[in-house]
Amino acid sequence: MEGPPRFVPSPGAEFPEPWDQAAADWLVGKYALVGIAFVGRDGERSGQYHGRIVSADPQAGITIECEGGSKGETLVMPPATGWFGHAHPGEYKLKATGEVVINPDVVTTWRIEQGGSA
Repeated sequence: MEGPPRFVPSPGAEFPEPWDQAAADWLVGKYALVGIAFVGRDGERSGQYHGRIVSADPQAGITIECEGGSKGETLVMPPATGWFGHAHPGEYKLKATGEVVINPDVVTTWRIEQGGSA
């Protein structure tokens, strides 16, 4: 299985969303379910990850220690606290692995366009 992506800002660039320190503080320790669609000229592929948010920093991003099929991997999301929403209670089945995540605290979904996709 391919490891989780790491989002790296361009040198000198800031993420376009304002940083919310109170939201960042609240996120740390929460269990997150993350969906990512990678869209390129060859089509679309998706990845699903879950784990505990261990840090949130306006420069370094939001760091998640993955569990399940990606256990031992670290997922680093952009510093965009507003892209994490409260998860509805229940069971979430991951399409790619069949893993079931029960009652995550937060969810976030990203679409990444790669290589000049349409």
